[in-house]
Amino acid sequence: MADVGVVLTGGGARAAYQVGVLRAISDMYPDMGFPFRVIVGTSAGAINALALASGGDIFRHSVSRLELLWSELESEHVYRSNTYDILRNMTSVARRLLAGDDHSSPLSLLNNSPLQALLEREIDFAEVRQRIREGQISAVGVNACGYSTGQNICFFDGREDLNGWTVGQRAGTRTELGLEHVMASSAIPTVFPPVQINREYFGDGVTRQMAHISPALRLGAERVMVVGVSANSMCPSQRPAEQEVPAFAQIIAHMFNGMFLDTLDYDIDRLRLINQLVSLVPKKKMEAAGLDLKPIELLEISPSERIDEIAARYMDGMPTVLRNLVGGAAPRSLTGGSLASYLLFDRRFSAELIKLGYRDAQSHARQIERFFDQKN
Repeated sequence: MADVGVVLTGGGARAAYQVGVLRAISDMYPDMGFPFRVIVGTSAGAINALALASGGDIFRHSVSRLELLWSELESEHVYRSNTYDILRNMTSVARRLLAGDDHSSPLSLLNNSPLQALLEREIDFAEVRQRIREGQISAVGVNACGYSTGQNICFFDGREDLNGWTVGQRAGTRTELGLEHVMASSAIPTVFPPVQINREYFGDGVTRQMAHISPALRLGAERVMVVGVSANSMCPSQRPAEQEVPAFAQIIAHMFNGMFLDTLDYDIDRLRLINQLVSLVPKKKMEAAGLDLKPIELLEISPSERIDEIAARYMDGMPTVLRNLVGGAAPRSLTGGSLASYLLFDRRFSAELIKLGYRDAQSHARQIERFFDQKN
């Protein structure tokens, strides 16, 4: 049977949406052992990926555990969220930058040591390795970006026959996955500190990532489900009636959206185009040219509602300093909601996203059935 892969993308607190999608699938197949043999995660999606891979043999049990984690998650579990700690961290960053002393230790606006403690409790990396050795999972990959080389690297563990790769600024390297890989993958640039792995510091896996789906294919997936966190395709942007001077937070939000959301949309469009082109080439001509190409079946599930609009309703769940920093001082600020959606670790917000993911997966029920019910 062809390996089925899942790609869980980045997006900070937006990744709660992925849990709702996975919950709906587990409800559709309550007796399913584990549907994905290749699991690839990036940023917060890497946390979900490793939590799934270490959750046991029964898929719905793994999803239930992941849902419980997100349902109880608050800012204090991810970063030091009291006003004193936030201001002290920001002041330290400003002082070191002005003094030109920015090389002694990693710089970041927030201290995410609580996240490290949380992941140490929630992710059993020994269980991941055991499931790979037993053949229940073919491969698990975590994407991170090296700040020295600029390479986007997929750190993976998997079957013995899987080899690493290097294609331009993209690479894959076999390793024994650990906490440092997940922390590096989820280290949002400038917000959380980069993590040293071997001789290089690494940060968020979405940085310079232009081929989100490629690592899953290189790790053996022949059918891929992608769970995004962007509503770009469902909710096109609308130009305002009156032009306003863009706020600083609005500019930063667009930069984050470009990294976390837009590149995935581009990669999905590119894969669909390649599938169409490959299907037009006769099989005999493909064989004569020595090309072993075939269309990759893709199932994409992405939000049907704008997540920044949902985030705007729960801005009071952010620490005051951060709320003001992201432009959320005004009630239900959409500008603030866009940037806040990455850092709004609030159980009310998570619950809304989980519900949305569940509904969206239900609306794709027929596509999901066709995707999983194939015999080959």
